[in-house]
Amino acid sequence: MKNYTVALGDTLFGIAQREYGDGDLYPVIAEQNHLSNPGLINIGQELLIPYVTYRHLFTADDGTAARRQLTQSFYGTQSPDIQLIWEVVNGVAQREIRRGTWLLLPDLTNVGHHTVVEGESFVVLAARWYGDDNLAIVIANANNLDPSTDPDPGQVLMVPGLNRRRHIAGDTLESLCVEEYGDDDVSTRAAVAGAANYINRPHHLFSNQVVYFPS
Repeated sequence: MKNYTVALGDTLFGIAQREYGDGDLYPVIAEQNHLSNPGLINIGQELLIPYVTYRHLFTADDGTAARRQLTQSFYGTQSPDIQLIWEVVNGVAQREIRRGTWLLLPDLTNVGHHTVVEGESFVVLAARWYGDDNLAIVIANANNLDPSTDPDPGQVLMVPGLNRRRHIAGDTLESLCVEEYGDDDVSTRAAVAGAANYINRPHHLFSNQVVYFPS
């Protein structure tokens, strides 16, 4: 979550486009700030902007060059290890990306840091941070470390920005938000999570649906 002061010419759609890569996610900001009229914001108004993993609409024909270009554009490098980060997050490391697919691009710039303690592995940390131990390679590659070797206690790791995910199995959005965030202001949390996942009917989640939780 970060603070933002509305400037001349700002719209919620424009802010969401800049922050999230998808202007249609503007309801995330509206719900977080309890804006009854999302089309009306004022210069100087203070907004809370939840973190939602940046989305990129893939409009090219898939191929080595297209993937390298995307990696260069967002991360300033053509490193295969960095490319593998977003490929693994989106499940496309060994699968074709179809034109028109939305891809999630983890943040490797505005990151947190974590000091490793005894017993922590990349798998353990991926499960804790992202809800998916298969994303262990994301942490390792972002830190230029060997994913097959556990980090040493005391080592400081960069924490890539990426929303936690959950596979639904008999849960409601409200119950999931309580588990993720606690009991404080559940209605707002659920509304923000619903908007971030394009869930218009939060009481109609279906089994194996994947929900991403803004932070």
